[in-house]
Amino acid sequence: MSRAPRRSAERRTLSTLLAAALIVGLAVVAVLALGRAELAPLVGGSMPMVAYQAYRSASDAASTVAGSCAVHWSVLAGIGQVESRHGRMDGAHQVAADGDVTPPIRGRALDGAPGTQIITDTDGGELDGDATWDRAMGPLQFIPTTWRELGRDGNGDGAADPDNMHDASLTAVAHLCLREPGDYADRVHLRRALLAYNPSGRYADTVLRWIDRYQTEAIEQIVERSSSEA
Repeated sequence: MSRAPRRSAERRTLSTLLAAALIVGLAVVAVLALGRAELAPLVGGSMPMVAYQAYRSASDAASTVAGSCAVHWSVLAGIGQVESRHGRMDGAHQVAADGDVTPPIRGRALDGAPGTQIITDTDGGELDGDATWDRAMGPLQFIPTTWRELGRDGNGDGAADPDNMHDASLTAVAHLCLREPGDYADRVHLRRALLAYNPSGRYADTVLRWIDRYQTEAIEQIVERSSSEA
């Protein structure tokens, strides 16, 4: 075999390898670019002690919502992380020792803009502060009509407040068990209930990933000590 054909074959092999490497590299970049919104929420995930206590309390009280209702606290924690980072969706929001989230968390106006439904005002702005359009409220993001139907007093103070972690957590239990009852130890049933909570497959899958994490990590790794314990 002459040197010229050999060099030609080597060049073709090198070109093929470079092209393959380029394709792989572009694929990795594409995955990172497209997956960033999905991967980012899996960073962090710690919660204040009061949020953990609210989720545990609501889980323990699930049978008061429906006799067969059983919701593990990690399910509520998964929802709480995705909806609002446990009431601390940004540096401006804090969760008080009694579970009140300040300032109140309000979602985008449901005016039909990209990514939103059209839901005109149903409460005169009494609950969500908007007399034109409805908005999702609180750390677990309920719209006014849902809150009026399912809102629960989770801390026994005589009022159901969507901006309180205890009340919102027990209301989330009611939403799951009354809207889409099932055996939530069964992942199919649980995913169906999460879709009833928010009709997005991407949402449900993200919450499920957080549930898996909260069920497997040590509590001390995900629950922050209160200031009195520091």
